[in-house]
Order: sequence, then structure tokens, then C-alpha cells
Amino acid sequence: MKQFRYLSFGMAIIVTLACSLVPVKQVSNVPSTNQPLDNVSDPQNSALVNVYDPARNPADDLSRAIVLAQKENKRIMLELGGDWCVWCRYMDEFYATHADILQYRAKNYILVKVNVSEESSNAKFLSQFPEAAGYPHIYILDSDGTFLHSQNTADLEDGAVSYVPDVFMAFLQKWAPAPE
Repeated sequence: MKQFRYLSFGMAIIVTLACSLVPVKQVSNVPSTNQPLDNVSDPQNSALVNVYDPARNPADDLSRAIVLAQKENKRIMLELGGDWCVWCRYMDEFYATHADILQYRAKNYILVKVNVSEESSNAKFLSQFPEAAGYPHIYILDSDGTFLHSQNTADLEDGAVSYVPDVFMAFLQKWAPAPE
């Protein structure tokens, strides 16, 4: 049992170090501001919050997203993660290089990124949802904030350093709001 604890601890350290050392190329069209985006109808983004900011209040962000989602007949996509998360950066890059998927997301969802880190775990806010399997993790909410789905993004990965476009699009289509 003692060996298992040492092995687990050692693996955690290795994974943490590996994640912090993986180079991620800069994506030029992913906003780097820590402020919410004002024009959520922009088909290139549709994000209320497009950064993992430990200082943000996700409950306030969700309240604003509900107003916008109801006004625009969209669902809400909560994306959990942090700047420490390499797969979160891969997801940003994936959207940036798949304009059709980004536009589909923008047409049907209001994106709110929720920071999960040592600085701010947002545990109280996240306690209303099922436990995340890993990061990034996606929750889909109806326009009124009602929880609909919890998505382990590992199911959308390509096994290398990105996501499978057809699988990701099918996920978005499955949970998109019904057409008006």
C-alpha cells in the first residue's frame, strides 16, 4: 500500500511537470483579455467569458449568460479548466483552426469559461453540477440555466494533441437548442 502511495505521488508530480513544460503555440485569434467579450453575437466567438480567470465570479457570469441565452435562443456551455491545463489550450487551438465548429458553437451556445485552479477552485459554484472527470470539462445548460449534460472531453479527443472534428461537431449538434 505504501508503494502505491509513493507511485501515485510520483506520477502526479511527473504529470504536473510535463503539463507545465509542454509548449503551446500562440493562437492569434483567441482573445487574451481577462474581460468578458461584449459582442457575444460575433460568429467568430460568442463567448461571454473566453479566459480562465481566477478572479471572476462564475455565478455572476452564469446569470449574465442566462439573460443572453434566453434573448438569443442559445444554450450555455460552461467550460471548466485553467491556464495550467494543456488540453484546455488544445481546445482553444482546435476552435481557432476549425472555423465551422467555432461558428456552430457561436450560433448555438454562449460560452462561459470557469477557472478551476489552486488559486480558485470555484468549488461552491461547481457543487451544483456532477463532478468533472478531468479538464477541460464541459457542462451544457439550457437557456434558463437548467443543467442538461456533463461532457468528459476525453471522449472528444483524437488520442494525440487535438479533438476529432466530426465527433466534436456531433456533440455540439446533439445539445444545440431546437430551431425556432
